[in-house]
Amino acid sequence: MLEAFPGKLVGVTQPRRVAAINLAARVSSELGEPLGELVGYRVRFEEKLSYRTKIKFVTDGMLLREAILDSSLSSYSVIILDEVHERSVNSDVLMALLKRIVQTRQDVRLIVMSATLDLAKFMAYFGSTSVVQVEGRTHQIEVYNT
Repeated sequence: MLEAFPGKLVGVTQPRRVAAINLAARVSSELGEPLGELVGYRVRFEEKLSYRTKIKFVTDGMLLREAILDSSLSSYSVIILDEVHERSVNSDVLMALLKRIVQTRQDVRLIVMSATLDLAKFMAYFGSTSVVQVEGRTHQIEVYNT
């Protein structure tokens, strides 16, 4: 997938800095790459990126700050909004900006993810008909009392 958009980034937002850092570390580990190379992150007061970075984990606030500097987020080809059900001022403003960006840029893809998303509301807001719904699953647990 990364080869389909040469020179562009895949941005993944998280509502909290700890989540962005930990997910970047997990993905880079699974790819067998050092953190900050192919996979990096940018959170408030800290970043681990290089010229090779293709997947960038950011907080909602940091992507919003990037959008202030570049209103079309031209360095991104894919933007993934994760945990959108954890709404904040940053995430709501970011969704409004991304709605406009998706309408004006044909070369960008927006993916919205949530465990408890009200699908009809988001489809109506973004005007989308492309939906992939993945059912959750439960796992057996054993309780040991001491």
